Amino acid sequence: MDLIYATDEKVDIGVIQDCTFDLAFGSDENNFELTTNINNHVCRSGYFLYIENTEYGGVIDKIKVQTDSDTLIYKGRTWHGLLASKIIEPDAGEDYLVCDGEANEVLGMLIDRMNLSGMFQASPIDSELMIRNYKMNRYINGYEGIKKMLSTVNCKLKINFQDGYVVLSAEPFIDYSKDDEFDSSQIHFNIEKNYRPVNHMICLGQGELKERTIIHLYTDDQGNISYIQSIFGMDEITATYENVNVESDEELENGGRAALRESWNSDRLEIDIDSTRNYDVGDIVGAREYTTDIFVAKPIIKKIVTIKNGIVNISHKVGG
Repeated sequence: MDLIYATDEKVDIGVIQDCTFDLAFGSDENNFELTTNINNHVCRSGYFLYIENTEYGGVIDKIKVQTDSDTLIYKGRTWHGLLASKIIEPDAGEDYLVCDGEANEVLGMLIDRMNLSGMFQASPIDSELMIRNYKMNRYINGYEGIKKMLSTVNCKLKINFQDGYVVLSAEPFIDYSKDDEFDSSQIHFNIEKNYRPVNHMICLGQGELKERTIIHLYTDDQGNISYIQSIFGMDEITATYENVNVESDEELENGGRAALRESWNSDRLEIDIDSTRNYDVGDIVGAREYTTDIFVAKPIIKKIVTIKNGIVNISHKVGG
């Protein structure tokens, strides 16, 4: 597994030897450090580091030297961090950027908007996944915006460096919890199950007193949302969602539905997984505590990768 360094013009120079390459990406950080002896100094600010046909790589932003130990450290943004350092803006005069079309074509449009087409490309393969009139959050960073958009169609962002470009593609996430689960005899974790999420949301929109727009939304015991109440008495858990700035009843209802889904997604699983299986950010894993028989499934939110002497160690963080 060769760690290649290239100029800021993407001209390959060689392979870096005798180093430790640490990367973290996902929910935060999205950066890397390469540590080696100062006598191995070969890179400049703006150079690229990458491993072909992987998501491991990025651009050097900082160079640090520790003279007492002759240690050289290259620091920079991973490919994920490059996306995160861009902000997706709506067009002038528009409230939102609306994304619509086949998922990989939408990724290509976003790459162009972020002025990253010199380094990034969208996969030319038809993902068979359609983004329908998705309103991108205003002034969201590119990485979070793309992940959030793809999650609406149960997809993850795949990043792969190949043939001189960082290739982005949309792929369905994998739910490993359906066939496999971690348990408390294998690994330590924190787990919490909410057995009483909100099942009645009162959505409050514009207007005053009796003229105010009010929409009632309900869930059944499986979390399915409708206008029909099926849970009553002490089992009914009610909350309000208020937004006086909405332009339509549809927008108010969409916000209420999102608040309901958030309540139903309030189970917690905090676990760090060292595994030979290479999960992607967005893939789902599950864990069960057998004394209480609590089971929770949650997505991978972060990966930490260390590459030393060609050996790759990966840990995955599940949280929230």
